[in-house]
Amino acid sequence: MIQHRTLALAALAALALLAACAGNPWTVERFEAPETDLAGKSTFLYKPGEVAAQLARQPEIATRTETQVRAVIVGELQRKGYVEVSGATGADMVVTYQASGMRRFVESDQQRIGAPSPNQVLTPGAMPRRPASELPPERSIREVSLVVFVEDPATSTLVWRGLVNAELRLDSLDGVVRQVTDMARHIMQQFPARRAKQ
Repeated sequence: MIQHRTLALAALAALALLAACAGNPWTVERFEAPETDLAGKSTFLYKPGEVAAQLARQPEIATRTETQVRAVIVGELQRKGYVEVSGATGADMVVTYQASGMRRFVESDQQRIGAPSPNQVLTPGAMPRRPASELPPERSIREVSLVVFVEDPATSTLVWRGLVNAELRLDSLDGVVRQVTDMARHIMQQFPARRAKQ
C-alpha cells in the first residue's frame, strides 16, 4: 500500500514538473534597477511599441501585433494592481515594448530515412526515386526578440526590462504574432505585483 502511494506521489510530482515546463516555454531575462521600488508605484502609461522586421512590412500584421501585445501588457499590469492613466503627468511608470525578428534558412541536420545504398546510386542508368521521407536541404527559422521596457517618466531612465529571445520554426506570420503575444504574457508575469497600501 505504501509503495503504491509513493508511486502515485512520484507520478503527480512528475506531472506537475511537466506542466510547469509546458506552461512557460520562454526564458525571460529580467533587469530591475536596485534603487527603484516598483511594487510601491501605482499608475502607468502605455506607449505604443515598435514592431520591426517582417512583422512591420505588412501593416495589418503590425497592427494586430500592437493590439494583442498591448492587451496583454495592460491586462497583466491591471491584474497586478496597477492603474492605467492617459497622460504622462499622472503616471508613475511608462511602459512600452519592442518586437524584432529575422528569418534565416539553415541546413537540415536530420538524416534521410530509406536512403539507397551506394551500389544502387552508382549503377549506370539506375537512378532511384527520392524517398518520400526525405527532408528538404534547408528549413526556415525565425529569430524573434521581444523586450518590454518600463521607464520612470520623471527621469526617463530604465527601471525594469524583460526580454525573451527565441527561435521559432513557423512559416506563418500569424503564428509568429501568437508566439510574440505569448512571450509578452510571460514577460509581464515576471513584473512585481503592486504592494497593498497600509
